[in-house]
Amino acid sequence: MYYQIKGLVLNSNTHGEADKVAVIYSYEWGKIQAVVPSAKKIAAKLSAATEPLTESEFMVFQSHSSVRPKITGAAIIKNNSALKTDLNKNVHALYAAEIGDKFTPFNMENSEKYELISRVWELLENCKYPKRVLTAFVLRFLKLSGYSLSDYIKNGVSSLDKQTETAVMKLSRCSGEEADNISGFDDNKTWNYVEGYLTNYIKRPSVSVFMRKINL
Repeated sequence: MYYQIKGLVLNSNTHGEADKVAVIYSYEWGKIQAVVPSAKKIAAKLSAATEPLTESEFMVFQSHSSVRPKITGAAIIKNNSALKTDLNKNVHALYAAEIGDKFTPFNMENSEKYELISRVWELLENCKYPKRVLTAFVLRFLKLSGYSLSDYIKNGVSSLDKQTETAVMKLSRCSGEEADNISGFDDNKTWNYVEGYLTNYIKRPSVSVFMRKINL
Protein backbone atom coordinates (compact mmCIF):
# COMPACT_ATOMS: atom_id res chain seq x y z
CA MET A 1 0.00 0.00 0.00
CA TYR A 2 1.03 3.61 -0.55
CA TYR A 3 1.16 6.13 2.29
CA GLN A 4 1.93 9.83 2.52
CA ILE A 5 3.94 10.92 5.54
CA LYS A 6 6.12 13.83 6.58
CA GLY A 7 9.40 13.34 8.32
CA LEU A 8 12.75 14.63 9.55
CA VAL A 9 15.77 12.85 8.06
CA LEU A 10 18.09 11.96 10.95
CA ASN A 11 20.74 10.13 8.93
CA SER A 12 21.27 8.11 5.77
CA ASN A 13 23.72 5.48 4.52
CA THR A 14 24.46 3.78 1.22
CA HIS A 15 22.72 0.49 0.60
CA GLY A 16 24.06 -1.65 -2.22
CA GLU A 17 25.46 0.03 -5.32
CA ALA A 18 22.85 2.70 -5.90
CA ASP A 19 20.32 2.78 -3.06
CA LYS A 20 20.51 4.27 0.38
CA VAL A 21 18.69 3.69 3.65
CA ALA A 22 17.41 6.75 5.49
CA VAL A 23 16.46 6.93 9.16
CA ILE A 24 13.44 9.21 9.29
CA TYR A 25 11.52 10.50 12.28
CA SER A 26 8.05 10.70 10.79
CA TYR A 27 5.14 12.58 12.28
CA GLU A 28 2.68 9.75 11.60
CA TRP A 29 4.73 6.61 12.33
CA GLY A 30 7.59 7.71 14.55
CA LYS A 31 11.08 6.53 13.62
CA ILE A 32 11.43 4.34 10.55
CA GLN A 33 14.15 3.04 8.26
CA ALA A 34 13.24 3.42 4.61
CA VAL A 35 14.94 2.37 1.39
CA VAL A 36 15.56 5.16 -1.12
CA PRO A 37 15.93 3.43 -4.52
CA SER A 38 18.63 4.71 -6.90
CA ALA A 39 19.33 7.67 -4.64
CA LYS A 40 23.06 7.52 -5.37
CA LYS A 41 22.61 7.38 -9.14
CA ILE A 42 20.89 10.68 -9.79
CA ALA A 43 20.98 14.11 -8.13
CA ALA A 44 17.19 14.35 -8.12
CA LYS A 45 14.68 15.47 -5.50
CA LEU A 46 14.39 11.93 -4.17
CA SER A 47 18.05 12.13 -3.18
CA ALA A 48 18.01 15.72 -1.90
CA ALA A 49 14.83 15.16 0.11
CA THR A 50 16.42 12.26 1.98
CA GLU A 51 19.61 14.03 3.05
CA PRO A 52 20.15 14.44 6.83
CA LEU A 53 18.74 17.61 8.42
CA THR A 54 15.97 17.85 5.83
CA GLU A 55 12.23 17.88 6.50
CA SER A 56 10.27 16.35 3.63
CA GLU A 57 6.94 14.90 2.63
CA PHE A 58 7.30 11.33 1.41
CA MET A 59 5.28 8.92 -0.64
CA VAL A 60 6.03 5.52 0.85
CA PHE A 61 5.23 2.02 -0.38
CA GLN A 62 5.01 -0.84 2.11
CA SER A 63 3.62 -4.22 1.20
CA HIS A 64 3.59 -5.54 4.79
CA SER A 65 4.41 -4.20 8.27
CA SER A 66 7.36 -6.62 8.48
CA VAL A 67 8.92 -5.24 5.27
CA ARG A 68 11.10 -2.14 5.24
CA PRO A 69 9.17 0.70 3.54
CA LYS A 70 10.37 2.14 0.23
CA ILE A 71 10.29 5.82 -0.67
CA THR A 72 8.82 6.32 -4.13
CA GLY A 73 8.38 10.09 -4.12
CA ALA A 74 9.40 13.09 -2.04
CA ALA A 75 8.99 16.84 -1.78
CA ILE A 76 11.16 19.02 0.43
CA ILE A 77 9.29 20.97 3.12
CA LYS A 78 12.34 22.61 4.66
CA ASN A 79 15.89 22.21 3.40
CA ASN A 80 17.63 23.83 6.40
CA SER A 81 20.41 24.97 4.07
CA ALA A 82 21.94 27.28 6.71
CA LEU A 83 22.67 24.19 8.83
CA LYS A 84 24.28 22.34 5.95
CA THR A 85 26.61 25.12 4.85
CA ASP A 86 27.97 26.20 8.25
CA LEU A 87 30.26 23.65 9.94
CA ASN A 88 29.51 24.78 13.49
CA LYS A 89 25.73 24.73 13.00
CA ASN A 90 25.91 21.49 11.02
CA VAL A 91 27.76 19.57 13.72
CA HIS A 92 25.40 20.70 16.49
CA ALA A 93 22.33 19.90 14.36
CA LEU A 94 23.71 16.43 13.56
CA TYR A 95 24.29 15.85 17.26
CA ALA A 96 20.61 16.66 17.91
CA ALA A 97 19.64 14.27 15.09
CA GLU A 98 21.75 11.49 16.62
CA ILE A 99 20.11 12.01 20.02
CA GLY A 100 16.73 11.86 18.30
CA ASP A 101 17.71 8.56 16.73
CA LYS A 102 19.26 6.91 19.80
CA PHE A 103 16.50 7.81 22.25
CA THR A 104 13.60 6.92 19.99
CA PRO A 105 12.19 3.41 19.42
CA PHE A 106 11.00 2.39 15.98
CA ASN A 107 7.36 2.81 15.00
CA MET A 108 6.28 4.80 18.02
CA GLU A 109 5.01 8.23 17.04
CA ASN A 110 5.45 11.20 19.35
CA SER A 111 4.48 14.62 18.05
CA GLU A 112 6.33 16.38 20.90
CA LYS A 113 9.62 14.75 19.92
CA TYR A 114 9.00 15.56 16.28
CA GLU A 115 8.40 19.23 17.04
CA LEU A 116 11.39 19.38 19.39
CA ILE A 117 13.82 18.07 16.77
CA SER A 118 12.36 20.35 14.11
CA ARG A 119 12.53 23.32 16.47
CA VAL A 120 16.16 22.82 17.52
CA TRP A 121 17.23 22.72 13.85
CA GLU A 122 15.36 25.98 13.31
CA LEU A 123 16.93 27.63 16.37
CA LEU A 124 20.45 26.50 15.47
CA GLU A 125 20.22 28.35 12.16
CA ASN A 126 20.20 31.76 13.87
CA CYS A 127 21.36 31.38 17.47
CA LYS A 128 24.51 32.95 18.96
CA TYR A 129 25.37 30.03 21.25
CA PRO A 130 24.79 26.67 19.49
CA LYS A 131 26.14 24.58 22.35
CA ARG A 132 23.73 26.22 24.78
CA VAL A 133 20.76 25.62 22.49
CA LEU A 134 21.87 22.00 22.01
CA THR A 135 22.21 21.55 25.79
CA ALA A 136 18.65 22.81 26.31
CA PHE A 137 17.43 20.43 23.58
CA VAL A 138 19.19 17.41 25.09
CA LEU A 139 17.73 18.13 28.53
CA ARG A 140 14.18 18.41 27.17
CA PHE A 141 14.56 15.38 24.89
CA LEU A 142 15.90 13.29 27.78
CA LYS A 143 12.89 14.25 29.89
CA LEU A 144 10.49 13.26 27.09
CA SER A 145 12.33 9.93 26.91
CA GLY A 146 11.98 9.30 30.65
CA TYR A 147 15.47 10.42 31.75
CA SER A 148 15.08 13.79 33.48
CA LEU A 149 18.43 15.18 34.61
CA SER A 150 16.75 18.05 36.48
CA ASP A 151 14.72 15.53 38.54
CA TYR A 152 17.91 13.56 39.12
CA ILE A 153 19.54 16.69 40.56
CA LYS A 154 16.48 17.74 42.61
CA ASN A 155 16.31 14.31 44.23
CA GLY A 156 19.88 14.75 45.45
CA VAL A 157 21.28 11.81 43.49
CA SER A 158 23.89 14.01 41.82
CA SER A 159 26.38 16.34 43.46
CA LEU A 160 27.76 19.23 41.42
CA ASP A 161 28.69 22.85 41.92
CA LYS A 162 25.87 25.36 42.38
CA GLN A 163 26.61 27.30 39.18
CA THR A 164 26.32 24.20 36.96
CA GLU A 165 23.25 22.99 38.86
CA THR A 166 21.55 26.37 38.31
CA ALA A 167 22.47 26.31 34.60
CA VAL A 168 21.05 22.82 34.15
CA MET A 169 17.80 23.74 35.87
CA LYS A 170 17.41 26.94 33.83
CA LEU A 171 18.18 25.27 30.50
CA SER A 172 15.87 22.35 31.23
CA ARG A 173 12.98 24.80 31.55
CA CYS A 174 13.77 27.23 28.73
CA SER A 175 11.98 27.05 25.40
CA GLY A 176 15.12 27.15 23.26
CA GLU A 177 14.97 30.66 21.86
CA GLU A 178 15.56 31.92 25.42
CA ALA A 179 18.89 30.06 25.67
CA ASP A 180 20.88 32.88 24.04
CA ASN A 181 19.78 35.27 26.80
CA ILE A 182 20.65 33.12 29.82
CA SER A 183 23.94 34.10 31.44
CA GLY A 184 26.08 33.45 34.50
CA PHE A 185 27.48 30.01 33.74
CA ASP A 186 30.20 28.18 31.83
CA ASP A 187 28.74 26.70 28.62
CA ASN A 188 31.44 24.07 28.20
CA LYS A 189 31.35 22.92 31.81
CA THR A 190 27.55 22.61 31.73
CA TRP A 191 27.64 20.80 28.40
CA ASN A 192 30.30 18.33 29.60
CA TYR A 193 28.18 17.50 32.65
CA VAL A 194 25.01 16.99 30.59
CA GLU A 195 26.84 14.87 28.03
CA GLY A 196 28.36 12.81 30.84
CA TYR A 197 24.87 12.10 32.17
CA LEU A 198 23.70 11.28 28.66
CA THR A 199 26.40 8.64 28.21
CA ASN A 200 25.08 6.71 31.21
CA TYR A 201 22.37 5.49 28.82
CA ILE A 202 23.92 5.52 25.34
CA LYS A 203 27.35 5.24 23.79
CA ARG A 204 28.90 8.68 23.28
CA PRO A 205 27.45 10.06 20.03
CA SER A 206 29.84 9.77 17.08
CA VAL A 207 29.40 13.48 16.33
CA SER A 208 30.79 14.24 19.80
CA VAL A 209 34.20 12.84 18.85
CA PHE A 210 34.34 15.17 15.85
CA MET A 211 33.21 18.14 17.97
CA ARG A 212 36.11 17.58 20.33
CA LYS A 213 38.63 17.24 17.50
CA ILE A 214 37.70 20.60 16.01
CA ASN A 215 37.22 22.18 19.45
CA LEU A 216 33.53 23.07 19.17
